[in-house]
Amino acid sequence: MTIKLRPWKGRKNEFEVDVIVKNARGDELRSRVKAPVTGKTSVERWARNLEQELLARLLAPEPEPEKPPPPTFEEFSKTFLDLCEADRLGTNTRMNYDVHLRLYLLPVLARRRLDEVTPKDITAIKKSLVSKSHNTMCEVLKTLRRLFNRAIAEKEIKCAPVDFEVPRRKRKPAVAYDDQEQVALLAAAEALGPMFVIVVLLGLDGGLRRGEILALKWTDVDFKRRLVAVRHNIVRGKLDVPKGRTEDEVGLTPRLAEVLRSFPATGPFVLDNSGSHFKEHHIKGWMKALVKRAGLPWRGTHVLRKSCGTRIAEGGGGVAAVASHLRHKDLQTASDYVDRRGGSAGALHALETSWRRASEHS
Repeated sequence: MTIKLRPWKGRKNEFEVDVIVKNARGDELRSRVKAPVTGKTSVERWARNLEQELLARLLAPEPEPEKPPPPTFEEFSKTFLDLCEADRLGTNTRMNYDVHLRLYLLPVLARRRLDEVTPKDITAIKKSLVSKSHNTMCEVLKTLRRLFNRAIAEKEIKCAPVDFEVPRRKRKPAVAYDDQEQVALLAAAEALGPMFVIVVLLGLDGGLRRGEILALKWTDVDFKRRLVAVRHNIVRGKLDVPKGRTEDEVGLTPRLAEVLRSFPATGPFVLDNSGSHFKEHHIKGWMKALVKRAGLPWRGTHVLRKSCGTRIAEGGGGVAAVASHLRHKDLQTASDYVDRRGGSAGALHALETSWRRASEHS
């Protein structure tokens, strides 16, 4: 730091002050100005004050650049979908997000800045969903929450602009085919052909989802170890990763292994469609043909997987065994796949038996 005084234009009591200050990094700040006071002593005192002002300015932290306002909801929704694709989320998940945004969230929030969403907006979204199911409303609100969380992670906003509750989904009781219905279904499959038997047993014994049945390749089948590796899934007609984005192995029952072993391989897929895979509407048509021939009620395609879980539970495997075979991450989900109608009858029978035994000993 240096201070220099020079006579101002040859005048006796007036001075020019030249002050230079530096910090530890070598940054320099200089001021060269005519002192507003006269007299050398007064000018020196004023120059020292100027030196302290310059030093304070030099050492002060640089002001943060003014941050632009958060994007609008419409702008960030595009970014959100791009980020989901970059994170390699499943096709079904990304398409559900896209539908929720286009049909329910953007009509209300498109022009809102992310930090300007209010409780009234949440109410408006809920009102627009009155005609939809309870579970649809839950999923739309989950999508909104995930978008806000991603905006926070991307530093677009500091916190969610509004608090809102996401209700729990309503879970419908599982309805599976009972033993007699499964026998009828398998008989219908045997009458329609080997491919139908493969479809039925991959669901009833393997517990595979419909997309996993369609995506199963011969390279996924290990006859020596008697298991299949679930590596692929058909989602919206396209080959995708399995649900949960994790590969897993499923054991084969003897009858399923035998049916697979005797089924001719005509291409890479077990259910091959001229070297490619079939799509969801194909398996839906096959199942409708099966239930019509078997004289059974139509309960969708997922009923095979639910029937598999119910058979495991009723056979004494318990919910843990259901979770393991169906590849569920938690026991609650596995429990939802068990048709409890037979279990209720069994419980009543056990209560009646217990009462009779007590009566006999009284």
